[in-house]
Amino acid sequence: MLGQSRFGSIHSVKILMPLEINFRKSGREIREAVAKRIEQLRSRLEHRNAELEKLMSNRAKLRSYLIRSTQGEFYGHGRAPSQLYSKDDISSEEKEEMRQMCRRIFEIEQEIHRLTLIRTHLKDDQEFELPFEDLVAYGFDSDLSIGD
Repeated sequence: MLGQSRFGSIHSVKILMPLEINFRKSGREIREAVAKRIEQLRSRLEHRNAELEKLMSNRAKLRSYLIRSTQGEFYGHGRAPSQLYSKDDISSEEKEEMRQMCRRIFEIEQEIHRLTLIRTHLKDDQEFELPFEDLVAYGFDSDLSIGD
């Protein structure tokens, strides 16, 4: 029985268990979805690579990034950073943006390689039971034209 606590009334909470749904897909359907996903990723990668090219053409900024990346960020307790930089050095925010861009390029390239490997080794007539997460990761969406 639910009662009162010193913090007020206790209400019952109904916890819903996630529905386990698997989707039956053929190797051909997966290969088609993966091909579409790879194209989407390549488009995103192309944009990020253009940004990286701009960065690499700015030698001073690239130099500052490379040198600053060898050092950790040290901050005292409530004090200014213990490292001093010239006015030509990139800011901490720029350094973080560049680091994030490079990390995302790496992640996209890894996903493209993983999906390419899957696409290469699937046989069209194989059947698979895919959980929702895999369905999304392989590039399936609500477009009903795939697999009809």
